Amino acid sequence: MSPIHRPWPALILTCALLTACGGGDDPAAPPAGGGGGGTEVGGLLTLSASKPAANNGVIDLATATTVTNEARAPDGAFAFNYCAITFDGATSDNGGTYSVQVYFRQSNGKVINANVADSTYAWVVGEVSATGAITGITVDAAARTITYTAKSLDAFGDTTLESTLDGTITFPANDTVAACGA
Repeated sequence: MSPIHRPWPALILTCALLTACGGGDDPAAPPAGGGGGGTEVGGLLTLSASKPAANNGVIDLATATTVTNEARAPDGAFAFNYCAITFDGATSDNGGTYSVQVYFRQSNGKVINANVADSTYAWVVGEVSATGAITGITVDAAARTITYTAKSLDAFGDTTLESTLDGTITFPANDTVAACGA
């Protein structure tokens, strides 16, 4: 056998080992909810005292079809850097599908926007505060958690749509901005 043919068994073995160890081109599947970094993305968010009552229930954020953590620069909505966490398509034990959003300032983690909407956007409750004066919702960017504590939301001043939210959810890491949860 010529010397040119001798490396082939070693090359084939090397390729097989790299593929088995994840060295191939196929990316690993993310954990539930599309997050990364070893922390499971999701959590349960309880909606109670809702108007209409059909929206009472528990939303399982791990069932969301799309989960994002975006670092945003100042824009037409806010004049400072902020993080936008979104869970879309999460199912509830009431049979509904919901979208949950929380925006917080990169500089101090204060919540500036929080809302929950059904899949048709016929039912939306939320609150916006450019100063970060929203109470009842706290963000721990290092732990990548958002905690709702008896947070009452209405339809941005319209009390015909309301809900009280409780629970802790875990959001995916942001690989570029540590203030958004590394």
